[in-house]
Amino acid sequence: MKTSLLKIVALAAWLAAAGYCPALAQSGEPQERVAERVQSDLPLYTFAWDDLWPRNFYAQDSSGCTSRVAFGDWRFVPTAGDESRSEHWQRFSNYGVVHCAAVMRSAHDRESLAGANADYGFFVRLGRARLRSTEWELWAMQKGFAAGSEYVLLARQAGQPGRVESFRVLQQRCPRGKLREAGGLDVWRTRYCAINSRAELLTLARRMLRLDPIGTLEHSPEPSEPSTPTG
Repeated sequence: MKTSLLKIVALAAWLAAAGYCPALAQSGEPQERVAERVQSDLPLYTFAWDDLWPRNFYAQDSSGCTSRVAFGDWRFVPTAGDESRSEHWQRFSNYGVVHCAAVMRSAHDRESLAGANADYGFFVRLGRARLRSTEWELWAMQKGFAAGSEYVLLARQAGQPGRVESFRVLQQRCPRGKLREAGGLDVWRTRYCAINSRAELLTLARRMLRLDPIGTLEHSPEPSEPSTPTG
């Protein structure tokens, strides 16, 4: 009996850390999808990590930057029924030939991407996880350098060859004891989730994979130019 009780308490603690709410689940009401800002004090991943992109390549007659994640325009579509989020666009491009990094822009519509402010960072494959019978790759966008990086958790089914052109965007529910917030600043936001090790970020991503995603992010190639009729 004592062992069973300990198992129940441990399970309850894990669900609370993952942001699971039994009351909502039992009532049949849709569970709120949470995306707290996740940030580290210093960037967790550098070029010493093999699955950080874009990165340099060197060949016999050429060199430059290469990326497993497609550059170009991507469209975010929220999960059906989520009225708290709206569709938006992101543009990912390469910073340079010698110094590799992803230039990340976001806007409400595709036409506004060119003038949008830019963040700089990388795409990181964190590891893998299995959800029921499917194996998944866990990824993150790592944005920013000095004073730490911000992370957006992503996932895609494992075993897909070629460039990455679609992601599931995961929820970000802060584990117990990791939330930081300063009061007394009126409407100015200070709240964020402090994750300061690769192990913590991977654990969080694995937990979030088990929850409903907040949406999908898919590469959207430029529309082809209409052909000019010849007479």
